[in-house]
Amino acid sequence: MQTSTLTTGVSHYPADAPFIESVLSCLPLSLQSSVANTYSYQFNTTGRQAANLYLLNVQNYLSGKTLLTHSDENIRLKAERLADNCKINDLERATKYLNSQGFELPAGDTEQSIIARIKCPLWWGRSLRRKQDREQEQLHIQLGLIRTGQQPYCSTSLLNRIQARQQRALEIMEGFEAVSDEGEVLNLLDVLKGSVANPAVRRAELMVRMRGFEDYANQQQHTGMFYTITCPSKYHRVSGRGLNDKYQDFTPRDAQQYLCRVWARIRAKLKRDGLNVYGFRVVEPHHDGTPHWHMLLFMEPAHCEAVSAIIRSYALQEDGNEKGAAQHRFEAVAIDPDKGSATGYIAKYISKNIDGAGVGADDETGNSAEDSAQRIRAWASAWGIRQFTQIGGAAVGVYRELRRIESAPDGLLEEARQAADAGDWALYLQLQGGADANRSDQPLRVYTVEHVDPESGELAQNRYGEFINRVKGVTLHDAVAVETRLKVWTIQAKPMPVTESLSDVKPHSDYDVLADVLRTFSPDPDQDFLQAGGSSAFPWSSVNKCTRAHQGGLEVAV
Repeated sequence: MQTSTLTTGVSHYPADAPFIESVLSCLPLSLQSSVANTYSYQFNTTGRQAANLYLLNVQNYLSGKTLLTHSDENIRLKAERLADNCKINDLERATKYLNSQGFELPAGDTEQSIIARIKCPLWWGRSLRRKQDREQEQLHIQLGLIRTGQQPYCSTSLLNRIQARQQRALEIMEGFEAVSDEGEVLNLLDVLKGSVANPAVRRAELMVRMRGFEDYANQQQHTGMFYTITCPSKYHRVSGRGLNDKYQDFTPRDAQQYLCRVWARIRAKLKRDGLNVYGFRVVEPHHDGTPHWHMLLFMEPAHCEAVSAIIRSYALQEDGNEKGAAQHRFEAVAIDPDKGSATGYIAKYISKNIDGAGVGADDETGNSAEDSAQRIRAWASAWGIRQFTQIGGAAVGVYRELRRIESAPDGLLEEARQAADAGDWALYLQLQGGADANRSDQPLRVYTVEHVDPESGELAQNRYGEFINRVKGVTLHDAVAVETRLKVWTIQAKPMPVTESLSDVKPHSDYDVLADVLRTFSPDPDQDFLQAGGSSAFPWSSVNKCTRAHQGGLEVAV
């Protein structure tokens, strides 16, 4: 009898070969050797029964994972088939159709645009690839491979896939440029380097905002508190250095949703009790991929005890009596200015989760912080987890827009512009009404306009029939408007021979090629890097250092 190639080198009882083959053949290549080696180890050390029980567990983990071994071509074909099979025109049937395929209803401006997505192979291609990444990653977690000493934070195969996509995206971007309506040309790679998609730019901006919050807090004589919230044991695959028997097959995304629910209850309670807080939240993974939250929050000194009690209560509300919960699930540390700044306290967490600059070694894994940062970014990308979130304070979108212009009408607009230009987040915060001001009460806002197609003169729509709104500038009390974006930019292929890197971009690619390129580098899972930087233009470039102001319907040159 011919020996299967999948069982070659695997210690096993000959009669078990078909069973071993059936399981290994359902695994992605990145897992076949690992599972085979573990089976051999169990067979040689514990015996045939233990080895087969291990493989039976692996088989159980495969349940519901339908895309583990699909090639890129198979995903493309499946996306086209699912789109073609969708003959639905109402949301109720659309929901059932999506649920039958393991997906939820996508977001959209209208019922028609939601259905248009479900009929689009490009939407299906993105959704299937995302699902495949998560299925493969969850299987790595269930098998106990995501942890210190093996593959911390994320699997090496996921890291390699994401890095390959990013490299591919860079090659594609080399063939495109942005051209303004005035004929100015920008290289898209230069735009990328200057946006918050660039880890160094992103880290610098986050530190400026964090320092600004601390300076404002010092001016107001507020106190800084550093909180850490961790998920219950059932969300963790690894406990200490061993596998956790309490683990209930939750994904990192499930764990993040749990933490978001906890925070929603905390915010509601703080609001009911009139306790205002502001600062930043950092989400980072434990070495086994389970997220936990760090929050640096500022508040009135008299509120510290009450705020801490509320956060602790909700953080331990679920499974709060389990062993070690009080010690590991919640931590509160008062920031002592005599021992160091609040910004310095959180700086290592920001850097560790972006590029690892200045951190040195990663305390949790022992690897370099730079290597860990790459894995953490891949982890966040795969699971759609927003790593950094501002809590309270003024809108960063207005701040970014003000940095784009060289002057504004005298008064609050110009003062805010100067503060933004100087990177003075504390002053900008004050001019917007302080850290406790509601967004609706802040005097300065970003305003948008509906984009008009320059060729047809009609309102532009995306492929799903939704009108496209573009950021145009900043308004003061919705009365005085300053345009920060006076140019219309078009992304187009460079007028040169097709390069080798572009020659194999086919019209039927899995994705709308450039749209996916822009998403690849976004720090926000729901935006491309241009939008994340403030809009569909270029947030940190100097191309828009000019201003036009409007007041009472009269256009004024500034």
